[in-house]
Amino acid sequence: MKCTCSKDDLNGALSAVIKAVAVKPSTPVLAGIYLQAAGDSLELQATNFAISVVARVPANVEVEGATVVTGRVLAAVVQKFSGDIVTLTNEKDAATLELRSEAASFELLSMDAEDFPRINRETSLHSFRINKGALIRLINRTVFACAKDEGRPVFAGCFIDISGTAITFVATNTSRIAIARDVLSDSLDSLQFIVHAATLRNLLGMLYRAADAVVTVGFSGSEVTFSFDDIFLTSRIIDGAFPPYDKVIPSTCSTTADLDLRDLRAAVDRMQIIAREAEYQTLRFTFTQDGLELSSNSYTLGSSVEHLDSNVSGDDIELSLNFNFLIDALKAFDTEKVSFGMNQPLTPVKISPLGADDFTYIITPLRTQ
Repeated sequence: MKCTCSKDDLNGALSAVIKAVAVKPSTPVLAGIYLQAAGDSLELQATNFAISVVARVPANVEVEGATVVTGRVLAAVVQKFSGDIVTLTNEKDAATLELRSEAASFELLSMDAEDFPRINRETSLHSFRINKGALIRLINRTVFACAKDEGRPVFAGCFIDISGTAITFVATNTSRIAIARDVLSDSLDSLQFIVHAATLRNLLGMLYRAADAVVTVGFSGSEVTFSFDDIFLTSRIIDGAFPPYDKVIPSTCSTTADLDLRDLRAAVDRMQIIAREAEYQTLRFTFTQDGLELSSNSYTLGSSVEHLDSNVSGDDIELSLNFNFLIDALKAFDTEKVSFGMNQPLTPVKISPLGADDFTYIITPLRTQ
């Protein structure tokens, strides 16, 4: 194998596929990146079996061929090169891959390409297209709410629910739930599956750098795929039944309050100095006809209180919310105002953009003394 390609193109491809390189490989080849030079491109592949990524870059191919080299080393070497062009050479039957750029050259130990697992790229049973910006927004509004504990796998990913042209992303750790909605240009029959949060976070980094405006998503029953630019990502879905998320959303609220998002973010940011050291990291919300009073108390640091103007309708109510769960949600909103909907001090609180229904965040208040 011998080919030359742009360092920037190669760096971009490596930043995508490196996310699928196994951290604790069961066999050395899974710590590697598969390189294949053929036609007018260089293809890179990596897999840890849970997630697989394929990326292709334009290349001037003199000799076709394939090899595997340790992924983290390959990525580090290419990133450090000072030249604009990288030459990759793997002589027939050689156990090394030579990388050269300007005056610098490296010889990395290589592995047999035949030992690298084949990545399944079969035609999906179902597929649809979604705008890149919409997909980024859906992921950002939900993935943070996924459970970090793998003990209950269905809560470690985002539930994707499609019906006609409506697409909904849902994530929960049982103490909070984030629900984001958008509209597809394609129409599908009912389709549901769960994608692991780690897959979506890796996908998010690739999407920010993507040139394509549209992403093609495929579903084959056990795997989901995402295709855009010259990148193909496939991931196993999470088996299991996701709970009926719509039943968690309060149908009515006895108290509602509209708040300026910028003011609320700024106040919460100030309150975190005390709230992070408070019992259960809580913020106290007191809604009255005079507005909202935020307060927090720490036995080791002291206390803080701040008043915010708010249009409150209904009964006065006082409740405590986990600071971290709240700040995560506030980062996901992109409107000027948000609306709080409440019923009782210990029943779920509904937070949504004022006048919109494309994002709903439900958080369970805490019982505190």
